[in-house]
Amino acid sequence: MKLSRTGWNNVIIFSVMTIILVINATNDKLFPSEETKNNAERLILPQHSVILTLAIDLPEKQHVLLERAGRSWQLTTKGLILDKTEQQIEQMMFAWQQSSGLVQAAEIVIDSDQGVAVQISLAGDSQTRTFILYPLSDQLLIYQQRDNIWLALPATLTQQLLPINL
Repeated sequence: MKLSRTGWNNVIIFSVMTIILVINATNDKLFPSEETKNNAERLILPQHSVILTLAIDLPEKQHVLLERAGRSWQLTTKGLILDKTEQQIEQMMFAWQQSSGLVQAAEIVIDSDQGVAVQISLAGDSQTRTFILYPLSDQLLIYQQRDNIWLALPATLTQQLLPINL
């Protein structure tokens, strides 16, 4: 098979284009980015978010409200007495901002009466984020209503995320 100079140029051009298309198509599989590597793990709140208010509705009509007042926190309770220091409240807020869990692939069926509702208002976010926490014996399940996602966290985080023991 004899090709002219123009014919060989076309063969080379199409070969290079094919190689580029193959590399682009398989790039995510060959070189996964950090986002695709950790897609199964996700932060509860967006990174670098600032919590303005955190409201917790507990069983038996008990309610806890934490509001940012300057650089400190104002704690308001209804139906229970909490004795938390400023440092303990700061640690709880830090746990909310830094904790991450594994995204659950399937929809989870659980008794909704066991859930603890938490509403969080973030700076720069017009909508309040609603989470329902289900403390189980071996893990803590968190349902994020806004994104319709279930996260599974270690059971020990329950004490860090909630101001009372359940």
